[in-house]
Amino acid sequence: MSDETKSETPADTPDNEAASPNAEAAKYRRKLRDAEAKLETANTRIETLLRRDIEQRVSDRLAVPADLFEIGKRSVSDLLTEDGEVADDAITAAVESLLENRPGLAKATAGWGSVGGSSRSAVAPAAPTWSDALRA
Repeated sequence: MSDETKSETPADTPDNEAASPNAEAAKYRRKLRDAEAKLETANTRIETLLRRDIEQRVSDRLAVPADLFEIGKRSVSDLLTEDGEVADDAITAAVESLLENRPGLAKATAGWGSVGGSSRSAVAPAAPTWSDALRA
């Protein structure tokens, strides 16, 4: 048999050499750790976006929307449906509960009111003076 017609056996090729079981297991462990890290990063981003959405939804009722989480001790998962969607009824209940216990956290709706900078419409007439009496 000549060298040209002789085919290499799979055991002779470096690509087909059997890797040790420990090396292969280590490779899969690294892949698993990388996948877990990516999943954790994605979950953190999703939770941040959901929190922003919830804070936007309560911004008309709370002066500081983050108070729902920080003072109200709610988590994002408390305000989601079983499907992972934002639950408006749970948000409303959480805000009402928080404002019932801490009404000072509500967003002020009434502005400053009258602070005395405008003209008065009903001004009392001035009392007569001595000069008014002498002119008459």
